[in-house]
Amino acid sequence: MSFQKPWSVVRSLVSKKAFQRNTLTVAVGMALSANAFAGFPTLYGKIHLTANQYDLEKLDFAPTAPGATTYRHVGATGVTTELDTFVLESTGSRLGVQGDFDASADLTVFYRLEYGVDVDNGTNSNGRELSQRNIFAGIRGDWGLLLAGKNDTPLKTLQTNTVLRTDIDRFNDSPLGDIGTYIVGENRPDNVIQYTSPILFRGLEINLAAIQAEETGVPVSATNQQDDNDFASGKSVSVTYGKAKWFVGAAYESNVVTTDALRAVGEVTLGPVKLGAIYQTAERHDDVDSLGGFSTFVGTNGTTVSAQNGLNPLSEWDGASGNAFKEQDGYVLNAQWKIAGPWSAKVQYANSTTTPTNTLYADAELEGIAVGVDYNFNVGTRVFGYFASVEVDGDDAISTKATTDSTAALGLDFRF
Repeated sequence: MSFQKPWSVVRSLVSKKAFQRNTLTVAVGMALSANAFAGFPTLYGKIHLTANQYDLEKLDFAPTAPGATTYRHVGATGVTTELDTFVLESTGSRLGVQGDFDASADLTVFYRLEYGVDVDNGTNSNGRELSQRNIFAGIRGDWGLLLAGKNDTPLKTLQTNTVLRTDIDRFNDSPLGDIGTYIVGENRPDNVIQYTSPILFRGLEINLAAIQAEETGVPVSATNQQDDNDFASGKSVSVTYGKAKWFVGAAYESNVVTTDALRAVGEVTLGPVKLGAIYQTAERHDDVDSLGGFSTFVGTNGTTVSAQNGLNPLSEWDGASGNAFKEQDGYVLNAQWKIAGPWSAKVQYANSTTTPTNTLYADAELEGIAVGVDYNFNVGTRVFGYFASVEVDGDDAISTKATTDSTAALGLDFRF
């Protein structure tokens, strides 16, 4: 992540010209303090809409007893429909205010207030119009920057290089295509204190984040010790280095959403083609923990008929309710080809092996593919189409048949 001048931000990269074009002139400015007038705030946002045809499967577990409304988590011999519908999805859409002002000759104060918005129906799954995203304040100087608040971890933002303005997560925010579908680690925790270095040696950037779990320090049970009560009970560190045609990076997290993870990324540009790779290995932090950070970018609820295990493709392959996994190794390989003019094509393959906590069950093997085409009107506006499919197979004691989730979609991505 980089907040070097000119102002740049993770996941919501907008050009300086776009910032200037959309500056709030009166309405917000009148409500701000005198300090804020020194660096007028900027309204920014993103609308990411997709029209998806979903075909999602789930394991057809039997009831725990005849007529029961609870279900087993093992012994399936087939699959049933989780979701078969055409929907309008809003994933990753956001609205924010950000800015900075000079506190002294060599110190700048910056801030950001960013909220998720659901363009498709106006409210999120909790019935709220706004949901918190990255919200923080900090100071910046020639020595780097220091921020505090709620923020994406350095590991999560590793694949986004703010110097080269590129993102190896080619299908970012797209259901069944975002890398969070395949691997854990896409976390935006509370109570983050983060340092980001200036750009060193013409391409090196370092991020150090201390994450406070703020547990009480008073044990509740043998499996809930409430002992993550120190400074930096969770940690996330990343190092990236890039030049005009390539960049590499590595990140490590300890005890972030009960998970320790190591991620490495790389990208190289060969003429009109960008080749990218992501590798990650993760394990639970303590023996009493399970891997955390499983996510799904499917914003539509599945059926309430039969067993309920969530929409992440891995979620029902642990032989338990919820997600009970202890290790995961995975990788993502992709490419983007600038065909001609505004057209570009992209393709992606993902593979992960995830180990259930219960040693009776074998690993769950995931394979995902995604292919798509983008038409870019300008730096901030594109329309696109894509197809994605994810297949998961695991222990025969859980199910003798694999599950396959797929979607075909047309979308609009507009940034201002």
